[in-house]
Amino acid sequence: MKRIMRTTWTVLILTASAVVLSKAQSTTTGTLNLRNGQPATVSLTLPTTGVTGYKMELPATIGAQGEALTVSSVSGTTATLGWTSMPYWSLSGSSITTGGTGVGQQYIGTSNSQDLVLAANAGERLRIVGTAGPTQGYVGIGTATPKASLDVQGDVLLSNYGSASLLKFQEPTADGSNTTSFKAQAQAADITYTLPATPPSADGQVMTATTGGVMSWTSPTNAIGKGRYTPVTGEHIHVINTTPYDVKLGDVVLVTVMNAPGTTISASVTAIDETANTITVETSTTLGPTERLLWIVMGM
Repeated sequence: MKRIMRTTWTVLILTASAVVLSKAQSTTTGTLNLRNGQPATVSLTLPTTGVTGYKMELPATIGAQGEALTVSSVSGTTATLGWTSMPYWSLSGSSITTGGTGVGQQYIGTSNSQDLVLAANAGERLRIVGTAGPTQGYVGIGTATPKASLDVQGDVLLSNYGSASLLKFQEPTADGSNTTSFKAQAQAADITYTLPATPPSADGQVMTATTGGVMSWTSPTNAIGKGRYTPVTGEHIHVINTTPYDVKLGDVVLVTVMNAPGTTISASVTAIDETANTITVETSTTLGPTERLLWIVMGM
C-alpha cells in the first residue's frame, strides 16, 4: 500500500509541472505568458508570419524615473537596449527650463529641413516652411505654399469684443516705435470696400467710391463740370450743354464772362435742366463774336 501511494504522488507532481510550463511558453503560437500568483497573464507574442530572428539585449543597469527603453545600437541581428530621457511635450503642458533652439533649450518643431504642420480633424490648418529656399520661415494658414511671411487663405477678422481693433503698420526705421493704424467705428451694418484693380493712371488722382463701396481712381476735378462756351452773336440768353457732366438741380453753378478790357458784363443762371443736361445763363447785354462764357458746375 505504501509503494502504490508514492507512485501516485510522483505522477501528480509531473502533471502539475507540465501545466505550469505550458502556461509559460507556447511554441505553437510564439507567445510568452507571464504571471505571478494571479490567474491572469501578460503575454508577448511574435508575428505569425515574416519573422526574421533577432536578439534584444537589455541594459546592464536600471533606468531613472521617466526614462524609456530604446534601441541604442544594432550589431548584426542583435539590438542593444538603453535607457533614454524622453523630453516630449505633454498634452497637459510641459515644464521647460529655457525656450529656444539653442543647445540645452526646448522648442516645438522640426530639427531638420522639413516643414512643421499643424492639423485639426486630420486636415492641415497651419504650416511653417522649413525646407530650404526663399520661402523658408514663411507661415501659411489655410495654404501649404505661403508666399509671404504670413499668408492667410480666407477671411481675417480683427475682433476686440467691445473695443475697436487696430490694423497697425510700424514705421520703417530700425529704432522706430510709431505706427499708422486703421480702425473701424460702430456701424449699423457690414461695409465692404472693393479696391481698384489698377494703379492710378496719373499723379494727383484720388480714390472715390460708389454707394456700394467699389473704389476707383479719379482726378479731383472730375467731380467738377467746367467749360468754355461760345455764345451766339447778338444773344443775351444762352443755353449751355454741360455734357459729359450730368448737371443736377442741387449743383452749384458759377458763370463769368470773358470780354474785352474796360467793359463789365454780368451773367446769372436762370435755369437748370436735368433732362436736357443744360444750364441757362442770361447776360446783362448781348455778346459779341469774341466774348466767351466760362462756367463751372460743382456737385453737392
